[in-house]
Order: sequence, then structure tokens, then C-alpha cells
Amino acid sequence: MTAIPQILLVDQEPEQLQHLNDVLLSAGYRVRTADDGNEALQVLETLRIELVLCDQRTSGRDGLTLNEQIQQDFPGITRILLINQSVMPEALEATAQGAFGILAPPYDPAHLLDTVRAALDTAHQRRDQRWRERIVGRSASMEHLLDQARRVAVSDVNLTISGPLGSGKELLAEAVHRASRRSEGPLEVISCSELPQQMLEAELFGHTSGAISGSSSQQPGLLTRTRGGTLILNEICDLSPALQSKLLMALQTARSRALGADREESLDVRIIATSSRNLEHAMLGGELNDELYYELSGVSLEIPALQERAEDIPVLARHFLKEAALRHNRRVRNLSPGAIHLLGLSAWPGNVTQLKGVIEQVVAQSGSPVVSEALVAKALDNQERVIPSFNEARAEFERRYLIKLLQITEGNVTHAARIAQRNRTDLYKLLGKHDLEPARFKVRRSRTSRKQNAGRTGTSG
Repeated sequence: MTAIPQILLVDQEPEQLQHLNDVLLSAGYRVRTADDGNEALQVLETLRIELVLCDQRTSGRDGLTLNEQIQQDFPGITRILLINQSVMPEALEATAQGAFGILAPPYDPAHLLDTVRAALDTAHQRRDQRWRERIVGRSASMEHLLDQARRVAVSDVNLTISGPLGSGKELLAEAVHRASRRSEGPLEVISCSELPQQMLEAELFGHTSGAISGSSSQQPGLLTRTRGGTLILNEICDLSPALQSKLLMALQTARSRALGADREESLDVRIIATSSRNLEHAMLGGELNDELYYELSGVSLEIPALQERAEDIPVLARHFLKEAALRHNRRVRNLSPGAIHLLGLSAWPGNVTQLKGVIEQVVAQSGSPVVSEALVAKALDNQERVIPSFNEARAEFERRYLIKLLQITEGNVTHAARIAQRNRTDLYKLLGKHDLEPARFKVRRSRTSRKQNAGRTGTSG
């Protein structure tokens, strides 16, 4: 059942306020009224308001109009201005700054309700996209990925996100949380590669007083602190085998015991695990517990490298330029066509993070409103270009082809050579050239499975 929108109505004229209130109530909306800016701001701080109709003359705090104050303090709330002819220029300026529209007396009920419905539709569309607002891009690959993420988010399944370093895995994980039913719950992030394993265990599971060296207080773990929410585990492969097993047990039983505790606590947490490595390869190579892999990868998302979505580079670059100019108070407004062209040709081994750093650098150094190609070239410092040589492209194709062969054949070189129509000696030479070890791709069976197979193939008596 869809919740009825709640509207705040602010007008200094009592009769006008009553008339507008009656029209909105008769249409089935929930309405709160206020006759001054301070009262209106108190309502906005305590209630979930979707739309504000406010008299342009109403003052907020700090000498601003209420419209300006709402825009500053509550930028996500849609606004319609109530005006009279004497303030029309100010009202038009306010709409240019983000107000949805204006209404002037006498207020025709039909026109009023049409405007309110249109404003609420706009608010709903904007709110529907808010979950992904920090992810910038327009490429087909990113739109497809975000569509996958949105559909996954509404379920409660654990998921993994892989992609090269600097590609934005944590941002995507946070977006999934915001789009999920857990969005009102806690969100925690921890890097499995930045802490010693003992400290990481204490962070994940918690500890009692004196259970770890140097601690005299009790600390709940992230697994319990995120009850009803989401826990993002960055670089999951960097967990030690012992910690991987302990995490697996906690997820399978939905229970966790803090270090030094004598009882377990129940868990209600969604895990999003990220990795810059291919998790299936990590599992096959023994870096990731196979049962933990399957427990976490109910759904797997993969973020492409920046050079694989090159059409996003100009959009991201201008986005980062705007942010950097505001942050550093620089009057830099745009990038020259040559600068954009050069950014588009660069390889970006550090992906989005590297692009952001380059833009930060050129904004800080630019002496004009438009960043020049020469300044970008200096910041890039002769990085490799996206278009490789023919030999480089062929070598990359060979490597991907060989990896696919080994995946399909589970590391069986004889079978792989037969598919490739090459002899085994030639194939081994190619595998050595690309530093590919067939054993990494062999399926690792669990101990239980091996015992069952031994029982079926063994003799009795």
C-alpha cells in the first residue's frame, strides 16, 4: 500500500492558508501548516515532508527566505512557491535555483492540484534515483550494471562485487544498501587488508573486557552492530583461512560469539564482499574458502575498468572538476576539448580513483577557467594510451582465451589442447608464456565429498 504524501503549507495570510489547506485535504493529501519560517523549519526537522508550498515572502533563519533555507538545509525536498505579482522576478530566480514552480492568487483548485501532482511525481522520480546518485556515468555497461544492482538490492541475498582497483566497488556496495529494504538500518565498512588478523577478528566478532591485549572495555562486533543493516567487507580474499572459516560458520548459523564471551548472539546482517581479484579464480586457487565463496556469491556483480567504459570519462571528469573547484574555491569551470580528448585516450590503470586525482591536480594548478590540454598532459605524465599495439592486443586475447579454456576444462590440459586444436607441448608453452598454472583451475572438492566418493568406489570386506 502506497503511503499518502505529506505536504507542508506555509503562508502568512490566514484566509489564504485555510483555503489552500482545504483544497489539499479534499484531494486526500496529509497536510501540515505553518504561518512563519521558524515553525516550518521545525516541522521539516521532525516529519517526513515530501513537498513544501511556501509563501516567497516568508523568512527563514539567518536572514534567508524560507525557500533559500529549505534549499540549503533540505535539498531533497521539492518546493512550490506562492507569490504575488510584486515579487515575480525573485520567484523566477528561485525557480531557476531549483524550486519546482510558482503559484499566484487567486488559486484555482484544479490548477493547484495539477501542479502539486506534477511536483510529487518529480519528487518520487528523484527519490527513486537517489540510491545511485553518487555513481556517475552514462555508458550502456554501467546502466546495465546498475539495473542488475537495483534488482538484486530488493532481495536480501549476500553478494560479491569484483572489479579492478579504483573502479568504485565500495560506492556500488553502498548504493545497493541504499536501494534495499535495509536502507534505514546501519551500514558499516571494513577493509580486510588494512588490519592485523587478530584486530580484524575483534572488529568483526567483538570482544569482552580483557579478551584482547590492551583493551579494558567490551566492544560489540560489526556483525552484531549491523543488525538489520549491511556490512561491506572490502578485499575479502585478504581474510586469513581461519577467519574465513569462522565467518562462514557465523553466516551459516546466523549466530556469532565475541572473543572471550560465554554465549552467542543472533545475527541479522547482509554481507556485501568486494575484491579486486576474480573471486572464482581465488576460490579455485585456494585463496578463498570454497564454502564461503558460495555463501557470499548468491549474486555476483562486476564493475568494468574505466577504459572499458570510455564514454563515461568526460562525464566523470567534469563531475570531479566541479567538486574540486568548489572544495578548493577555484574559478575553474571546464576542460578544453583537447584536454577531454587526451583524457579519453589514456589507459587509466588506476581507474576512477586515478582520474579523480588527475582532475584534482589540474584544478589546483590551472590559472584560467578552462583547463588546457598541456596541463592535463603534464598531470598524466606520459601514461600509456588505451589503444594498444597489435602485438599487445594479440597477447591479451591469447591470455583471455587460455583462461576461458582452463575454466571450461577445469585445468585439464589434454582436454584444453583438444578444444584449441593444438598439441599439449604447444599449449604448455603458451600457458608458461602467460604465467597460467593449470592446477589453479582444478575444482577443489570438499573433504566430505571425497569421503563419499571413496565409499562409493571402494571394495567391501
